[in-house]
Amino acid sequence: MRLVYKRSLTFIALLIIVIACIGIGYLFYDKVIHPETDVAVIDELSVNYLDGSSVISDGQYRFSVTNNGSTDVNYRITLTDIKGMSEDVTYTLTSSNANITSEEKHLEDGQNIVLDNILIGTSDTQNFTLKVTNNTSTTFRINVDKTQDVEEYFYMTLLNQNEIKEASTLVGEEISTEDEGLISSSDDDGTTYYFRGSAINNYVSFAGLTWRIVRINGDGTVRLVLNDTAETLANYNTENEDYETFNQTDLFTSLTTYYDSTLSSYDKYIANTRFCSESGKTENTYNAYTRIVTDKIPTFNCLGERYTSKIGLLSVDEIVFAGALYGKENTDYYLYNEEIENLWWTSSLSKSDEEHFYPFLVNEKGELVDNINGSLYRNFRPVISLNRNVIVTGSGTIDNPYTVN
Repeated sequence: MRLVYKRSLTFIALLIIVIACIGIGYLFYDKVIHPETDVAVIDELSVNYLDGSSVISDGQYRFSVTNNGSTDVNYRITLTDIKGMSEDVTYTLTSSNANITSEEKHLEDGQNIVLDNILIGTSDTQNFTLKVTNNTSTTFRINVDKTQDVEEYFYMTLLNQNEIKEASTLVGEEISTEDEGLISSSDDDGTTYYFRGSAINNYVSFAGLTWRIVRINGDGTVRLVLNDTAETLANYNTENEDYETFNQTDLFTSLTTYYDSTLSSYDKYIANTRFCSESGKTENTYNAYTRIVTDKIPTFNCLGERYTSKIGLLSVDEIVFAGALYGKENTDYYLYNEEIENLWWTSSLSKSDEEHFYPFLVNEKGELVDNINGSLYRNFRPVISLNRNVIVTGSGTIDNPYTVN
C-alpha cells in the first residue's frame, strides 16, 4: 500500500514538473514569437505596437495609431535608431483601413521617412503592417510622431499661395505661352501639382543658384530644375549599349559629379526621390516617342523602371507638361532661357538604330527634338527635389524668389 502511495506521489511530482516545464516553455515561445506589445502616447495620439517597435529580423510588424483628441491630427511614420546597417534591407508599409500602400524601399542609413503628413480623424484608428525582408544583421525602430506646423512646409506654402487651376491649353497637343498657374495631376506617389506656361512665381534661390519649380511631387517634395545649364557639357553615353538604364549612363555619372561638387554641402535639404528610367520600345522606337509624338498623352506616372537618387533630369513628359511640344518652338514658357544657346538633355529616349541612339533634347528655341546622337556632348540642367519639411521665405518672383530657411 505504501509503495503504491509513493509511486502516486512520484507520478504527481513528475506531472507537476512536466506541466511547469510546458508552461515555462510556452511563455518563452510566446515571448520570442509574440514580443511584448509596446504602447506609446504622443499627445492625443496613442500607438500600439502589436509586435513591438523594435525590428530585429525579417517579418511583419503590426501597429495601430489612434486619435484620442477632439480634432484631426497629422502624423508621420519613420524608421530610426538604425544599427548594423545593411543596404540589402527592404520594407513595405500597408494599411487595412488608411488606404495606404507604399512601394518597396531600401533602408537607408539615418532617418527613413516611410510616410509623412498622414491625416487621422478624431476617434479614428488606423492599422499598419510593416513587412521587412533581407534583414540579417540590421536593427531599427518604428517611430510615429506628430507632424508639426505643416502649414509652414514649402509644398503647403505653394498650395496656399496659388489657386489650383485646370490647364487652359491641351497638354501634349498645344504649346503653352501664357501663365496657366498651378495645375493638379497624379503621379506614382499621389497628387502632383505642376506649373505650366510662362510662370512668373516659381523661382527658387538655393545653394547660391537660381532654380525653377517644376512641380510638387506626390510625396510632398518640391522638384526643381536649374534655371541655367551646368557649366560642363556631357554625353548621354559613350557606347551604343548599356544606355537604356539611365542611372547607369555617362550622363548620370556627370550628374553625380555635379552634385558632389556643387550640392553636397546642402545634402540635408535635398530629398532622395524617385526618377524614371524607360527602356521599353517597339522595334526602333521607344515608348516615350510613341506616348509624346504619336499619341500625345504625357504622364507623370513611370511606365518603366524607377530608381532613387538625389539628382536627375527632367523627363520628356515633364517638359511637355511645362508647355513644350515635339517639333514646335516655344520661347514663352518658363523652361525657355534665352541665355541657353545649346541643346540640353532630357532623361527620355526617343529612337535607336544599329549604330546610334537618340534621346530627347530641348533646343535653343524651347523645342523638343531628337536629332542628336547620344554619344555627342551637349548641355544638361540638373534636377533636385527639396525635402517636404523645408521652410521658405519669399514669394517666388525673380526679384523675391523662394529661399530656404
